[in-house]
Amino acid sequence: MKISKGLYIFLLLCGFLRVSFPAFGQEEEASGGFFTLDSLAVFHDTLWLGNSDNDSAPSPIMSQWGFSLTFHVSQRWYFAPELGLYYGLEYFYRDGRAFPAEIEYADAVKTLDIFAGFPVFYKFSPDDDFSLFAGTGPAFSFKIPMRTYGKGSAGDVGGYFLENYRFVHWEFTAIFEWNFFSQLAFCVRPRVIVPLYRLWDGEGAPIYDGLMAGVGFGLRLKL
Repeated sequence: MKISKGLYIFLLLCGFLRVSFPAFGQEEEASGGFFTLDSLAVFHDTLWLGNSDNDSAPSPIMSQWGFSLTFHVSQRWYFAPELGLYYGLEYFYRDGRAFPAEIEYADAVKTLDIFAGFPVFYKFSPDDDFSLFAGTGPAFSFKIPMRTYGKGSAGDVGGYFLENYRFVHWEFTAIFEWNFFSQLAFCVRPRVIVPLYRLWDGEGAPIYDGLMAGVGFGLRLKL
């Protein structure tokens, strides 16, 4: 599939936000206006990263810290951009591709993973002490080479993830929130982050190669 077709698919998915969430702007009076800052949150996620190649490291487990701002868009709709960081995932370059590396691999490149997510949430409120949020939206994962070992090539590894837009994902997530105090809540969130670039990068790898999935815990400070 050509890159242009892949980008077309991504733009269609971005348009999904507008088509599927027509409530934006329809309940402005009830929420007090567009994009009111509602809360700050910090999360710690444990994420499985899929790897289908049998001649490289097993699918690694990442421990990621994330920080998010939640904006009240309308009565039950929220926009919650997030920045996540994980340092220590290692890759090696072989035959034009980058693969997860074992810790002791001689030519590995250690990376800093910078995750940026832009999900939109709908809030369900069963009672005053518990809320459920369901959300989806585009996400981007940038792998920045930080350290090389042996003959590891930072340029090859970093360039691989930039080529064919291999940083483009789509996230599906939910947040279970318990309100312990008026301004502080405890959160649990399962999430799945799909590598959209597999639709157009031409490698023929399965969709779970590059997929991230796991559970996180967090605290939300309400403003």
